[in-house]
Amino acid sequence: MMLTKLTMIMKMTALKIVQNNLLAIRKETVERALELNITKAKPEDRQAVLKLSQNFSEDYLEYTVDKWTRQERGGLHLAWHGNLLVGCCSLDFPTSKEAWLQGMRVHPAYQGKGIAFQLNRFLIELARTKGAEVARLLTAQYNFQALKVAYKLGFTAYEKSRVIIFRETLKQLSDHKTANSNAIKLCSTSEKDQALSLVQNGPFSRDLKGFFFGPQYNFRRLSKPYLEQAVAENRIYLFENNNQLRGLVVTIPEQEEKHLIVSYLDAPETDLSTLKDLFRTWAESGFTHFTISLLEEQHLILQPALKELFGNYECEQWLLMENSLV
Repeated sequence: MMLTKLTMIMKMTALKIVQNNLLAIRKETVERALELNITKAKPEDRQAVLKLSQNFSEDYLEYTVDKWTRQERGGLHLAWHGNLLVGCCSLDFPTSKEAWLQGMRVHPAYQGKGIAFQLNRFLIELARTKGAEVARLLTAQYNFQALKVAYKLGFTAYEKSRVIIFRETLKQLSDHKTANSNAIKLCSTSEKDQALSLVQNGPFSRDLKGFFFGPQYNFRRLSKPYLEQAVAENRIYLFENNNQLRGLVVTIPEQEEKHLIVSYLDAPETDLSTLKDLFRTWAESGFTHFTISLLEEQHLILQPALKELFGNYECEQWLLMENSLV
């Protein structure tokens, strides 16, 4: 009996050694096979990027690939394994000191093999050499693989998740506009300080941490110059009641694509009909698609109005993450 047990233990030990050796060989082979060549995207790479994008449902890369390729300071970067495009990610600079990583895609057949880590690390170092002091990214709240990579690279997540409604089409509304046409208006230059105070001290300001959803689908810190520019470009609307500011909307119109980004939305819960009127006005002026960023609590409040506007719309919860580069 003792001999039989000893024989079994020896066999199991030998099997474990063989398995470990096979794993080591497999790991070495994978590492050799996954040597990447990371390049900045050129216009002639467009079809390869779109082919990679086809592996992901309802992907937005088709809307951004040309813009990201044209960017000089950052831009779209590609991970090649031989002649095959296996991954991509874009680097943007919302300000001179802020870097933004976005659009990470890894070919399904190559996921879990360190490509996202290598590509992100490459872009973080590139951002650092270009003077960025902080890097940020956005990832789906339940994309645990992406979160694992982000944490490994040194990113930390902000506590509150964001809900993003991406490129929805406004449905036909049968009801008429409300009579209270003075409830919302464009922000004038003389009102910009009030608008700034509303953002900084509003009910959601603490949870928003001063971040606005910006062009190129990134988040940037609110600054007075940014707000002043938005006022000058007629991109800020104010909710008003009895000469008191009750809410604020900041927009980014993408006229070429007939796409309107609502980068900040704080509408009074009691005045959702005015919010619907505002969206209807935008639709009448030619916008066909809308992207909206909200905190989860805001989304719950505004959901009834949003369902009237967009029907059964799709949305996802995202985490904003940050990594200090200094």
